[in-house]
Amino acid sequence: MGLLAVQAAGDRVVLKDGRVFEGKVTEAEGKVLIEMAYGTISFPRPEVESIQRMPTPAELLEWQLSRIDRTDPDALFQAAAWAKDNDLPKQADELLKEVLGLNPDHVQARKLLGYLRADGKWLKVSEALQLARGKLEAGKYAPLLKELLPAIEEMAHDAKVRLEVAHLEAHGQLRSKQFARARVSFEELARRAPPAQSLRYRVIGEVLAKHPDGMYVVSASYPRTAMVLGADVPTLEPGPASLSRPEVLAAALHDYAARTVKQGQALMAEAKPLERTEPEAAKARYARAGKCFDIADAIVPNIARSYRVEIVRRQVAIINNDIDGEAEKFDLLKGELGKKNLSPAAYRDLLSRMLRALNHIRADLDAILKLTAPFERELILEITDANGELQKINALRQVVLGELNELR
Repeated sequence: MGLLAVQAAGDRVVLKDGRVFEGKVTEAEGKVLIEMAYGTISFPRPEVESIQRMPTPAELLEWQLSRIDRTDPDALFQAAAWAKDNDLPKQADELLKEVLGLNPDHVQARKLLGYLRADGKWLKVSEALQLARGKLEAGKYAPLLKELLPAIEEMAHDAKVRLEVAHLEAHGQLRSKQFARARVSFEELARRAPPAQSLRYRVIGEVLAKHPDGMYVVSASYPRTAMVLGADVPTLEPGPASLSRPEVLAAALHDYAARTVKQGQALMAEAKPLERTEPEAAKARYARAGKCFDIADAIVPNIARSYRVEIVRRQVAIINNDIDGEAEKFDLLKGELGKKNLSPAAYRDLLSRMLRALNHIRADLDAILKLTAPFERELILEITDANGELQKINALRQVVLGELNELR
């Protein structure tokens, strides 16, 4: 019998009424359980006429291997492929390595093990991706786009890998001045990528749509810190330049992000005068400004970080105003405890109102800590103050809760 003709069959159960079932059979508590593709059924053992146990896939594989020439790489490969199809991955990999020991260039075995051939070598997908990145930076666009990336795509079973292949393809098209194709590729990436990456891809697509000939007018020297810092990086002078150059694309993205930062700055300016008179309106504008800065940072990392820090500082100030109001309420309520001869019910009500004020303050402090967490270095004082106040509030809550529990 040929290897590919061998099938892993299930156990066979014959009932006394003549019905026959096939599947994986187990016995427990006087019942026969048959696990099949569509579910598991069981019968009392007395209703079963006979059980015919079939060989397991592992046993069938051993039987097959005993009947082939193990010096024949093709025969071994057939056994490995059968093992892989029958959920025996460990045995399959061992057999595939045995195949490569006999024929290192066995194409089918290499592919099943996740290899692809590039530049005369067998590479894992991760190694091929590293090679692809190198070809992109070296300007070897034709072999990258026509040979290497299609080969990686064929072997890529992971969504993250497929996304990187698409990323390299889009940039390869752009750098080789295939502007129309690059635009389509970046637009497709924007639909497939996670939100933060998607935004950057979308903006690149918009830039290419606005400049279909691939020419972009650089408005100022870029990068603007190169002369100050003495950085050894390409410097662009103002004027028209091709988006196929990475530094020109970077300048275009910087311009887009800078415009978005200005929108956020305008919203911050609107919010500032409203902080005390209309705090909710101020919060809403700061939230919109924050979204502008999030967009800018997604396009050019950290271009708007200082503004995001400033927004958080202002939001903390608004929350602190609210905390001051609740603290004043608490102090007034605490003052009433010693002024009046309160009934138990009135005393309980007063304590409950004090607890509500403390809970409100605690929620505000938690909000401050959540807002400041992404900016621990810049806002260390605000974080330290909030943690200190939170400890005090928690201690006061325990006292008030203890009093309330005594009254129950």
